This record gives sequence, C-alpha cells and structure tokens, in this order.
Amino acid sequence: MSDEPKPKPKPNSKRRNFLIIAAALGIAYGGYRIYQERKPYEWSGTVEARTISVGSRAGGRIKSVLVREGETVAAGQALITLEPGDFPAQLVQAKAQLVQWQANLEKLHKGARPEELAEARARALTAKAAFDQAVAGSRPEEVAAAEARLAVQEVAVEKAQLDAERMRALDQSGATAKIDVDNVNMELKGAIALRDALKHQLDQLKNGSRRTEVQQAQAREMEQAASAKLVASGTREEDLKAAQAQVDGAQGHVDQIQSLIDELTISSPLPARVEALDLRPGDILAANATAAVLLEEKQLYVRIYVPETLLGRLKIGQAVPVSVDSFPDQSFQGVVEHINEVGEYSPRNLQTADERADQVFAARVGLRNGFDKLRAGMAAFIRVPK
Repeated sequence: MSDEPKPKPKPNSKRRNFLIIAAALGIAYGGYRIYQERKPYEWSGTVEARTISVGSRAGGRIKSVLVREGETVAAGQALITLEPGDFPAQLVQAKAQLVQWQANLEKLHKGARPEELAEARARALTAKAAFDQAVAGSRPEEVAAAEARLAVQEVAVEKAQLDAERMRALDQSGATAKIDVDNVNMELKGAIALRDALKHQLDQLKNGSRRTEVQQAQAREMEQAASAKLVASGTREEDLKAAQAQVDGAQGHVDQIQSLIDELTISSPLPARVEALDLRPGDILAANATAAVLLEEKQLYVRIYVPETLLGRLKIGQAVPVSVDSFPDQSFQGVVEHINEVGEYSPRNLQTADERADQVFAARVGLRNGFDKLRAGMAAFIRVPK
C-alpha cells in the first residue's frame, strides 16, 4: 500500500462545478418564469342555472299533479291542475251580463222602430188637435143642438108643472091617492134639474174653454211634440258612450274570470326540467305562490369575478374553456355573455396596484355543451391565455 499523498483538486474544477450548478439554477428559474408568463389566467366560479318559479294567480285545491321531479317537460306542457270551484258559474253570469249590455247597445244604435215613431207622431197630432179645439171653442152646430135640447126640456118642465097642478087639485078633492101626488112632484123636480143641467151645458158651450184648460192643452201639445221629436232624433252620443262603457266593463269581467280559469292549469312556459315539486292532490295552493321550480333547458352558466387589473383580458363574445372537478379530464365550451358595469368589494382608496386588484367585476360565462353532465352548484374554473 502506497503512502503517497493524493493529488489536491485544482481550483479550476471547483469553479467549473459552481458554474454548472449556477447555470442549471438559471435555466430552471428561466423555465419557471416562462411557465409563469405563459400560464393562463384562471378564475373560479360556480355553475348556475336559470330557474323558473311557476304558480297560479288563482290558487285553490290541487286536483292532479301530472309530472315528477327530474322529468323534462316541453313548453306549454301541463304540470298541475286545480279544482275549478265556482269559476264556471261566475263565467256564466258574466257572459249573461255581457249579452244584456250588448243588446242594449245594439238597441241604442238602431234607434226607434217605425211603429214607435208612428205612435209618437199620433200622440203629438192628438194633443195638437185637442189644443186647437180648446182655442177654437164650441162649434155653432154644438150650440144649436144644446139649445134644442134645452127647449125640449123646457117643454117637459111645463108639462110636469101642469100635471102637478092637476094632481094637487084632485088631491084636495080626495079623488086621488097620495102616492100619485108624490110621483108627479118627483117628476117635476127631475125635469127641472135636467133643464138646469142642459142650461149650464149651453152656457159652457157659449163661453168656450177656460184659460187654464187652454194652457193645459197647449202644454200637452208641446210635450207630445217634443216626445215625437226625441223618438225621431235617435240616441244621444252620451248614451251610446255610456252603453259602450257598460259593454266594455262586462267584457273585461268575462276576460278576467276566463283568465282565472286558465290559471287553473299550471304549465311550463319553456322547455325545462322539473327541479322541485312538492305538492299532492288535495293540497291547498295560495294565489301567486310557487308551485314548482323549473330549470331552463340548456341554460347553464358560470359566474366568475375578475380583478380590475385583468378585466381587459375578457371581452363579450370571447370563447373560454370551462372545467369542473367532477370531470377533470374534460373541457367544456363557454362564451363570455356579460360583464358587470359596476365593480364590487372595492376599498375606499385605490392607490396601489395590489389594492386595485381587490376590486372585481362579475362576469357571466354561458355554457354551450355538457348539459347532460354539468349541474348547478358545481365548482368551475375558467382559463384565459395570457
């Protein structure tokens, strides 16, 4: 075994090793920096879905439940039906009221019938003739006839007086009965009364109508003439408007009840999936209460929050990949649909870049595929290249 000392390493070999290590570290650091510079921006968010809360403005007792949770429904498909209650009876009453007001409006539009016009004109002519007669007074023929009747009755009075005088003479001699005397006296009184009445009638015919009677006849003539003119002129515009308003109000009542009857069937407004429906036949559903929650078909999106300093990296309509933890090896298509105009979580004074990064803007990224795999509530990640 040799006792010769080992040769000492040359100083140049230590320097060379140091340089090799330094170069390796520099390459590693440069690669890291390149990776960091090329690493895409990543923002996390949550998969959300557009929901629809359906219900009924009418409310009532549940009659039938036609779908179950998880089922896919088409637009307009019935989900729940309610018992009608007294809505059909209310609709019948409202329609009857509408028909009545419509008939009244039609009658006003058509105006008076020919028979009604003829009747009104006849009443006016009759009133005018009565007025003319009251003004003109009695005719000579009527006065002459009254005088003749009075003359005949004067003769009857004279005859009755003679008969009475003769009967009194017989009564004084006892040649007649008392009853015969009484009868003759009664006939005389009747003849005198009738003569006086005929005399008054003759005086009335000669004097003519009184002023008050003429005024009354004139008033009746004017009234009937105005009535005939009113019938002939038709319905006033104000009456037509009032009748039309009644028809419109009745039609609105019918439409209102029909709308409530339509609300007895709760339908899906869009293609969707039933997310929540916890009702059974016999349950009471309040008016305007939520009966079921639907998820719109193919309407998933991710809500992310982008720092202010990186907001320029996103644009409306930009395509971005979306990934979720449930499917780590798969990427889904997303498109930026909206960026809020107002930031959130901002401090009072934004003086440094770090502080400005604390202010974020909410953005919505709509999903274009993966609807059969993605679910609302999943954590999602959006990556945007630098």
